[in-house]
Amino acid sequence: MSFNLPIDHVIILASDLAQAGKAFENIGFSVTPIAKHSAVMGTANRCVMLDGSYIEILAIVEPTEANARWRRLLDKGSGLGGVALRSKDIETDAQTFEQKSIEMETVRHFSRQTDIGELRFSISRVKDSVTPSYQCLLCQHHTPELLWLSDALKHSNGARRLLSVATPNASELGALSSTNSSDTIVSTGQDRLTLTGNSDALFDLRASCGLEIAMVRA
Repeated sequence: MSFNLPIDHVIILASDLAQAGKAFENIGFSVTPIAKHSAVMGTANRCVMLDGSYIEILAIVEPTEANARWRRLLDKGSGLGGVALRSKDIETDAQTFEQKSIEMETVRHFSRQTDIGELRFSISRVKDSVTPSYQCLLCQHHTPELLWLSDALKHSNGARRLLSVATPNASELGALSSTNSSDTIVSTGQDRLTLTGNSDALFDLRASCGLEIAMVRA
């Protein structure tokens, strides 16, 4: 089966953030520096920015109640642990999901200071019962210009856009699908992200990140 999702970013769970980030750098990606989240969240990330979306590499810094779900998913191994769907009006989109019998958590607002300004975003998580194999959420960026920086979008391998996502339990994500054919294609298979790049290639990052990266010539 395959369908389309309006993906804002995919979340790759890794037990060793430095090693996972280095694995992406070794195959030609620019990866953002480590950013630690709040003590309550107990997580940190590095990101690979793309046109219209990005890859978030997420790791646990300190076990907390807030990251219990991430830890349970990571106990099963590194790999695709979650999908964030883009939203321009998170309150309305969360309500629309509820009307479709997709249970959502309360909208929460976050911010963190960066060297160039205050990064602000809002999320609403899909309840565990809807997608038990993944942590899914709606995400609205209030300051996208502070995240999609020109230097971060330059990759020596030519990566530009996320074309498709393969993952073993893709059927769980079907309830979140869109009717927009330009959105990212999702299908059932071993964890693999397919992106446009300078040439056709397949990179095996299963040892550090639990997935493969496929590149297709743009």
